[in-house]
Amino acid sequence: MGASGIRQTDAANFQPTPPDGIYRITASLLDEAEAVFRTHMGESLPCITASRTDPFAGLLDHALGWAVGRLRDRIGADSWACMEDAPTSNAVTHVAGFLHFVTTWSGHPLFPAMTATAADRGFSLHGLAPFAAAHCLMMMGNQIAFPEPQGYPGRIGVFTMATKAGQVAVHCQTFERFEYPFGHKWDHASLRAEVNEVISGAQSRINLRNPGALILSPGTALNGFDDALLDAIKEALPAQGRRNRGLMTVAPVVLRLNPLQDPHAVQFGYGCFPTVNKYYRLDPATRTGG
Repeated sequence: MGASGIRQTDAANFQPTPPDGIYRITASLLDEAEAVFRTHMGESLPCITASRTDPFAGLLDHALGWAVGRLRDRIGADSWACMEDAPTSNAVTHVAGFLHFVTTWSGHPLFPAMTATAADRGFSLHGLAPFAAAHCLMMMGNQIAFPEPQGYPGRIGVFTMATKAGQVAVHCQTFERFEYPFGHKWDHASLRAEVNEVISGAQSRINLRNPGALILSPGTALNGFDDALLDAIKEALPAQGRRNRGLMTVAPVVLRLNPLQDPHAVQFGYGCFPTVNKYYRLDPATRTGG
């Protein structure tokens, strides 16, 4: 595997597991997020002033800038908590996700291209999703590699995963139709229909000539959505997989934000739950469970 990949001998250099995943939201942590952004981007984090009448105003302009602004406003209150409401927990998620990304990948030789790729989407959860998925697959025991960046300045569109038969491409796709707070309301029927459409549409990139895996990035969601999405994938894949034997697996990459006894702290992480296509030329060397 080339220098851009993760080798067993040097995987520790890339910090695949940030220690304990606990983030305590304080002014100093927000200062750290801004300083880290400045170090890697060469400019100041966009300043987005929190709105009391529209708490999500600015999220789509720059997710990380909005999150820091929201939390700076909240930590000045007499009483607040990381999980007090949807806007605050959303902001905590973005700050923790950014710092998790930096801790995990800043030692990688392609980190500048990773940063540029995530920055294109304001370090939103969708911008970070490919690297969250790579992190999860590594923790499951798979070997992954990032190809040389494409374009100028370089961006990373896909990465690869080693199987017994060789490298397969892992494609990450935004699945934002039902994302909170700007997406559509969902029910099980509409969710199944959207999942079917997305998996079917992936066949132009993932097929027998170009086998691969599909990662879905749903972003932030309310309680119940992640489990419903996984169920929809399991329901859709038998029929879709029969039509596309080059599709190895479909997996959502979702958040794990756990409250702690300290109301100003959370434990942050990701979950990735692959559903294997039974019609794929299944490679037993590929691990899909952790």
